Amino acid sequence: MVLQLTDQGIIERSKSMPAFPKVVTEIIATLDDDGATLGALVHHVERDPVITARVLSIANSAAMAGHSGSDVHDVRKAVSLIGLQKIREITLAVSLAEFAHGCRLASYFWEHSVAVGICALELARFTHQPSGYALVAGLLHDIGQLWMAHFHPLEFQMVRSAVSCGTEGINDIERRYFGVDHCHIGRLLATHWGLPPAVVDAIYFHHDPDQGLGESLVAITHVAEVLSNALDLTGRDGNMVANMSAAACEKLGIDWSQDLGPLFGRIEARTEYACRVFR
Repeated sequence: MVLQLTDQGIIERSKSMPAFPKVVTEIIATLDDDGATLGALVHHVERDPVITARVLSIANSAAMAGHSGSDVHDVRKAVSLIGLQKIREITLAVSLAEFAHGCRLASYFWEHSVAVGICALELARFTHQPSGYALVAGLLHDIGQLWMAHFHPLEFQMVRSAVSCGTEGINDIERRYFGVDHCHIGRLLATHWGLPPAVVDAIYFHHDPDQGLGESLVAITHVAEVLSNALDLTGRDGNMVANMSAAACEKLGIDWSQDLGPLFGRIEARTEYACRVFR
């Protein structure tokens, strides 16, 4: 029997999920703020002991690799070792990992999200597209599945079983059980949380990018997900590779006849490291 979900009902139920990390929207705001200061970023990090511990742990690993003789005990020194962009990436990933864990979703979901986020970030840089939102869009592209798994775990597992057993697309299967797909739910949640329109579009169109190619982040997120599955970055059972949009590739100027080995190598190495760090 198809669930009778409404947009308003989806938003109302989302309010009983763990609170979406405020620090994520605060960090996202710094991406568009040329006046954002190091002090403001440090303040966001230091307010969360989990993020602070992770940042300091990674900074100390970097210090040991550089044969530094002193431990890192404060976030400001960590920034000097790791770099501002890396601090942003760590903060976003840790915050969203805690959110996913609070929603009781299995580790495969988070590892896939990390893989797509890293793919998106590396693709944006490789194709000379704005990369500020790429990691965020990749990490959140399947956020609608988080809602499904949290509130309707039985139907969610039935969808997963049907996906692994057949050739039908995941969105079609989800609509058969839920009446809507995870892209629709993801757009509702992202809009409700006040995420940037580019991120909302990337979440909504990542399985059907040709409808949203006015926004390059849509193409980046779509190609990143297909590529992460093709490279089998997380070794998931039943990993399925969807068709890649030729229009999305053209939008990004990707020439698959080029030697893309270095790009794939960076993606694989960064994903393996990130999954190990955040696992």
